[in-house]
Amino acid sequence: MNQLELAKAAEMPVATRPEAPNIGMMLKGVLEKGITADSVAAVEQLVKLFREEQDRQAERDFAQAFVLLQQDIPRIKATQPVPNRDGTTRFKFAPFEEIDRQLRPLALKHGFTYAFAEGDSDEKRITKICTVQHISGHKRSNPFTVRIGGGPPGSSESQADGAAHTYAKRGALCDAFSIVVEHQDTDARLEGGNVTEEQAFELERRVAETNSNRDAFLKFAGAKSYREIAATKYEILDGFLRKKEKGGR
Repeated sequence: MNQLELAKAAEMPVATRPEAPNIGMMLKGVLEKGITADSVAAVEQLVKLFREEQDRQAERDFAQAFVLLQQDIPRIKATQPVPNRDGTTRFKFAPFEEIDRQLRPLALKHGFTYAFAEGDSDEKRITKICTVQHISGHKRSNPFTVRIGGGPPGSSESQADGAAHTYAKRGALCDAFSIVVEHQDTDARLEGGNVTEEQAFELERRVAETNSNRDAFLKFAGAKSYREIAATKYEILDGFLRKKEKGGR
């Protein structure tokens, strides 16, 4: 092709240029001609490539829809009080039912559903798996493990087991959708303050459940008690305990 012909080809409208065949078109063409002994291997390879491409597209659709969903998810407010043994409020938290009530319609709006299953569990630990699936077919699973503790003040063993199951589901759900629970005293504490009452309670519980050394943990946190831990150090301490919880399974 000479320079004049190249120039004319470059000026050709895009719509008039032949479309590059994709895997689906190639597979359709082979099937229309009929499968022969010689084409079986080619068909199998095209089917494999076609499925892989469909999976990649489904993953892209999942990621795109998830970004849009994240823009709609509100910060869930902690409203459910946890009582001390004397009846006073120790802290407030967002129960699983409230998170699910606010999240589910938004998830469905963006083509997502989610369900729970039990993972590796024993008499000391409970694992819940939250599987998020998009209408495209792509899905992602997120496990969350907790140790079975004593439960809320005054609870029975059965109630403690139930509380652990619900807490594991709540953790798996929040992790799967990157949900943030907002506490009433969050703003004040972020300005150089300490962790919230709920965070202090959870850190104390998890330190005990992972058999971590309490004094060493508080020394690492730079505090004399859990309530005196700086809010800015919570994420580091949470990450430390998560590693111990996963490694302890």
